[in-house]
Amino acid sequence: MKADFVFINGEVLTVDETDGIAEAAAVQGSRIMAVGSNDTIREYITDETTVIDLNGKTLMPGFIDAHIHLTIYGTNLLGVSCTDPSIQSLSDLFEALRKKAKETPPGQWIRATEFNEGKLTEQRYPTKQELDQLSTEHPIVIVRTCNHTSIANSKALEMAKISRDTKDPEGGIIERFPDGELTGKLIENAHMQLFQYAGFSENEVRKGMKLASDAFIKAGITSVHDAGGYGDGADTLRIMQQAVQSNDIRVRVYAMIGSLTSSHDFVRKMLEAGPITGLGNDRFKIGPAKVFTDGSSVGPTIATREPYTHSSSDYGILYYTQEELNRILGEAHKKGFQITAHAQGDRAIEMLLNCFEKALNDFPRHNHRHRIEHAGIASNDLQERIKDLEVVVTPNPVFMYANGDKYLEYYGDRVNVMYPARGFLEKDIIAAFGSDAPVTFLDPLLGIHAAVNRESSGGSPVGKNQCLSVLEAIRAYTWNGAYASFEETSKGSIEAQKLADFVVLSESILKVDKKEIKNVKVVLTMINGEILYDSQNLLEKGKISKVIR
Repeated sequence: MKADFVFINGEVLTVDETDGIAEAAAVQGSRIMAVGSNDTIREYITDETTVIDLNGKTLMPGFIDAHIHLTIYGTNLLGVSCTDPSIQSLSDLFEALRKKAKETPPGQWIRATEFNEGKLTEQRYPTKQELDQLSTEHPIVIVRTCNHTSIANSKALEMAKISRDTKDPEGGIIERFPDGELTGKLIENAHMQLFQYAGFSENEVRKGMKLASDAFIKAGITSVHDAGGYGDGADTLRIMQQAVQSNDIRVRVYAMIGSLTSSHDFVRKMLEAGPITGLGNDRFKIGPAKVFTDGSSVGPTIATREPYTHSSSDYGILYYTQEELNRILGEAHKKGFQITAHAQGDRAIEMLLNCFEKALNDFPRHNHRHRIEHAGIASNDLQERIKDLEVVVTPNPVFMYANGDKYLEYYGDRVNVMYPARGFLEKDIIAAFGSDAPVTFLDPLLGIHAAVNRESSGGSPVGKNQCLSVLEAIRAYTWNGAYASFEETSKGSIEAQKLADFVVLSESILKVDKKEIKNVKVVLTMINGEILYDSQNLLEKGKISKVIR
C-alpha cells in the first residue's frame, strides 16, 4: 500500500470525535489513507511517494465556508473595488469611475463594489446627481459592502424603470429628498430589484467564478456553501455547474437555491423542476432552498424585536409576512428540501423558527438539518428553540471584527447574544462558520481569530462571553460545515477514507498567541489529493526528498 503523498513532523489537527492531534498523514489518490505517528505513516512511503516535512506546521482539514457568495465575490473583481488603497474619499471614487467610463462603451454598466461610507473622508453616500456628473451615457451603480444597498445614477434608474413616481417595493426603500426627487439610494428589495437590469453577461460571470475559486483556494477554502448571487438564479446555477465541470471552479460547491433577486421565484422554479437538496456529487451538489427575511446587520436594516439602540423608532425591515414565509419554505420542506433563510435580527429569526415549527408539524421529517443563515441576534430563548427544532446555524464571527464598533452603537448590550458561538456550543447546536464574503473579509483564519478573541478591529470587546477556544473555532470552520451539508462522513476531518482536502498553515496555530491568529497564513491547499496552492514550494521540496532518500 503506497502513498502518493505523506506529510510528516507536523501538528495534525484531525478534528475527529476526540479532537485528536497526530504527527503525520498519508494520501492515496483522492482519499486519506491513514493518520497517526511519524513511525506509523512512514510505512506507506515508497520511492514514488512525495514526502512533505511540515517542520511543526499545522496540517488541518480544508476550510469549509458555510455561507459565501461565490458569484458576487468573483464579479466584484471585474469592477472598481472601493477597498483599493487609492480610494480614500468620494473624490477618489469618482475619479476611478470616471476613468472606467472612458474605457467602457456607452450603454454598458459601470460598477463599483464594497463601498463603505464609514471608511471614506466624507462619511456619507454619494448621490444620483453626483454620479450623473460622471456620465449620463453609462448606467452607474455603487454597491455597498453589505450587498443590501446601492446608489445609482439617472441612467441606471431609467434602465431599471425607477422614477420619482415609482412606489417602494415590499421590503425595500427607494430613497427620496424632501421634495420627492430620487437620491439614487436603493435599500434592500429596491436594491435587489435593480439587479434584474444590472446583471453581468454569462462570460463575465464565468470569468468571475474562476477568479473567486482561485482566491478561495489561496485562502485555504476547499468547500463553499454558495448563498446565491444577483439575477436569474437558475442561470447562475447552470453556469456554476458548468464551471465546476470544466475545472474553472476547483473548490467543492454546495449550492443554495437562492438569489438576491426575487429569491422566492427561484425557489418556486426549482420546486416545479423537481431536483431537491442532495442531488449531485462531491464536487457540486444542490443545497437548501433559501430566501431573505430581513436586511443587513451593519446597514442597519435587520428586523429586531426591540428598537435599535441608536434609533428608538427603527425596528428594521422584513421581506415577508409570517404567512408568506410559511407558504414559500413550507412547500419546499414538503417537497424534500433542506430549507433556510437569511435571518439576522431576533424578530426575523423568530419568524423563521415559527416557519420551521409549522413545516415540521405538518410534515414531520427526521434529520432535516434546516438552517438559519447568520442567526445574528440569537437571544437565549431563540437558542432554546433552535436546539429543540434541531436547526443548524451559520454565524459569521468575522462580522464582530469588521463591524463590532458599529454593532455596539446600533444594538448595545445585544452584542452579547450576536452570533453567539459559545451559547450554541453549550446547547449542542451545530454552528457552521461562514465569511459571507464579499460582504466582509474572506480569510477563515481571521474568522477563527474573531471567534477566539471577540474584539473589533478597533480593539473594542464585543460579546466576550461568546469566545471559543482555537480547536472549537476550527471545528466550526471544518466538520460543522460538512455536517451542515450532510457530508460529515466524507470530509471535514482528517480520518482514513475521507476526501484528501487539507491546508497547511505557516506555523502551529495552537502555539501562536491567540491575539496573533489573524497573522497566520495558509501556505498549502490540497483538494481531492491534488496540491492547488503552495506558496513555500513544499511540493517541490517533497519531490527532491525522493532523491535524497
